[in-house]
Amino acid sequence: MKRILTLLILFALLVAACRTSGPKRQLKVVASTVLIATIVQNIGNGKVKVTTIAPAGMCPGHFDLPPQAIAAAQDAQLILYHGWEGWMEKLKQETRNPTANWITLQTRGNWMVPPIQKKATEELTALLIQNAPADSILFTKNRQRYFARIDSVARTLQTMFADKNLPRVLASEHQAEFLQWLGFKVVGTYGRSEDLTARELSHLAQVMVDSGVGLVVDNLQSGPDTGKPLAEAAGVRHITLTNFPLDGDYLKTVLENGNLLLKVIE
Repeated sequence: MKRILTLLILFALLVAACRTSGPKRQLKVVASTVLIATIVQNIGNGKVKVTTIAPAGMCPGHFDLPPQAIAAAQDAQLILYHGWEGWMEKLKQETRNPTANWITLQTRGNWMVPPIQKKATEELTALLIQNAPADSILFTKNRQRYFARIDSVARTLQTMFADKNLPRVLASEHQAEFLQWLGFKVVGTYGRSEDLTARELSHLAQVMVDSGVGLVVDNLQSGPDTGKPLAEAAGVRHITLTNFPLDGDYLKTVLENGNLLLKVIE
């Protein structure tokens, strides 16, 4: 009898061990852009599986919704988006997932600016904790580590431009906030190339002359060469930056933006 009881206990322990060593459950998240996905991956760190809808090199407001995005949303627990994605309503209509939590994020501004990146990280960490409370300690620790890395990059960037004679800038509206954070004086902005009229181009050219613009900064996702004709006509420098993390790495991308700027002004 004792032998049978011992065997039963050993069997129960073996079953429990097998369950413990089984595949770890992950929170399934769909992110509309790489801006969101990059932060979620940093905070989730293995506890979250993230699917990104809009690729980094394209304007997320102007692209066709791929079938795989709908498939990912069908299986997701949390679907995160900024609120300006024109295709989000279509995704909602075609997704049959009544248990998914659809969240419009509240952080506004250019997420490539370090203080805004931290604000977005705070918001996303709170959402991950809310949807996976068992991992709250890990998420909180990862947030603090990520904050430290953002602060380090921010100090590096601001040191790079602290003692420079910065030119006045005409910039894509998607790059203006980042440039101002670095200390550049942005005297005018513009939108996408297809939205610019002849009258607006004439006005921008006049702004360049009147303000002594020395640099035109385009945005990769909304038109990498939109401002190039203006720069060439005025004989000033031109550069294209990205306002979405490339290769899923915000810290690397924002440093690359800074190095490109430094190179073109020196």
